[in-house]
Amino acid sequence: MKKLFITALVSVLFFSCTTSDEKENEVHHGQLVIQLSSNQRSLEEVEEYGLSIVNAEGEAVIVYDKVADAPASIDLAVGSYTVKVYSAEEKPPFSFDAPYFYGEEACVIESGQETSVSIDCKMEHVKLTLAYSSEITNNAKSYSSVIESSNGQITIDEETSNTVYAERSALIISTTIEEQDGTVLTGKQVISGLENQTEYLINISY
Repeated sequence: MKKLFITALVSVLFFSCTTSDEKENEVHHGQLVIQLSSNQRSLEEVEEYGLSIVNAEGEAVIVYDKVADAPASIDLAVGSYTVKVYSAEEKPPFSFDAPYFYGEEACVIESGQETSVSIDCKMEHVKLTLAYSSEITNNAKSYSSVIESSNGQITIDEETSNTVYAERSALIISTTIEEQDGTVLTGKQVISGLENQTEYLINISY
């Protein structure tokens, strides 16, 4: 009889403790639901991007390699957060074929509440196309252009694509043309005031 009494008491205490923990979690936590959009990428593509949830102290409390790996509802402690979605961990200054997409939204998680945030992932690069005149492409022995920013550079020549994605900043385009007789011509252009998600055509001629 004594043994049965002890067993029953332990069971009651265990049940009481579990119930208390659940209530405490409800009081100090809420749920986050993320909705994604992009006017330049499909939803399937955006769901392959990385996801980071950063608290008010700037600490990443939750990170997923892919948005698709995250649950439909994310449990978070009460507080303020910034939700970030990105196509790469760092934005490259230049790329031939991988423009950088990014979106973020601030939110506040409240006790026992579901918070929904909508994040629009936008291209954080400008698109540049260098258009060499037919006189250059048909007659020059070789030609190339180096596009520089404060964070890096990329070279375009007859062997590469003439379209590149570049960070939005002041850019210097230095062009070198070697003629058939060995004469070397150089020129330089400085472009600024560029806007993200915009395509620019840069004409290069003698």
